[in-house]
Amino acid sequence: MPSAIIQPTAAHTATVIFAHGLGDEGESWRAAISGDYDYRKPGELTIPAQLPHVKWIFPDAPEQAVTANFGTRMSSWFDISNLPLQPGQYLNKVFEDDESVKNGVQIIDDLVQAEVKAGIPESRIVVGGFSQGGALALVAGLGGKDWRTKSFGDDSKLAGVVVLSGWMPLREKFKSRISPHAKSIPVLWGHGTADAVIYYRVGEVSVELLQDQLGIVKHDAHDQLGAPGINFRSYERMGHASCNKEMEDLVTFLGIVISQQVR
Repeated sequence: MPSAIIQPTAAHTATVIFAHGLGDEGESWRAAISGDYDYRKPGELTIPAQLPHVKWIFPDAPEQAVTANFGTRMSSWFDISNLPLQPGQYLNKVFEDDESVKNGVQIIDDLVQAEVKAGIPESRIVVGGFSQGGALALVAGLGGKDWRTKSFGDDSKLAGVVVLSGWMPLREKFKSRISPHAKSIPVLWGHGTADAVIYYRVGEVSVELLQDQLGIVKHDAHDQLGAPGINFRSYERMGHASCNKEMEDLVTFLGIVISQQVR
């Protein structure tokens, strides 16, 4: 699986695997995280410079037909039958294809296992993503063996999960396929209030379902990032995108769940 990569500049002790959104590519998020876009204040360090021990992996999704786009082939982690995702639709119909979600999870699992073989334990790996990639990261990070296409136990526990402008896919099957470690994994969930692709309320409802049905703790916005459970952060007037404050929260979150270690 092709991936864009940001190599650590200090001793490599942690890894972030970040999945892009529908129709995008890993290089876009590599550029954003690297600071290729002009979002920093004068003298402000780039994200990789603030987290020099972290290796970043931005995989490219495979090309496949996407029902929501009239069967057009594009980079996609799984098939989805409708976009945008609105609250009423989300609660009344399932839009994601089960088998292709499992295939997407396997791509993330393979990347995780490659890092483990290279000496980075699962407890030092964070899986995240934006939009469709965020939905995939949620499944890969909190889901158990029944989400997997290969033999996979329930012993895996990552350092954390990041969901940006995402949602909980296949919500009716999520509860029965949850990892026994799901309640103890820190999750950063960011969403813009003006999102017109994955509506803000869809993100809210997803978190409420995880809280009410699965007992995962939802923290208030003023609570410290990095505690077990979901810290849901809202970004006023932000659409289906990211912003400086969200990136600042991401750095803070990562700095806690995969803090720099001295070897």
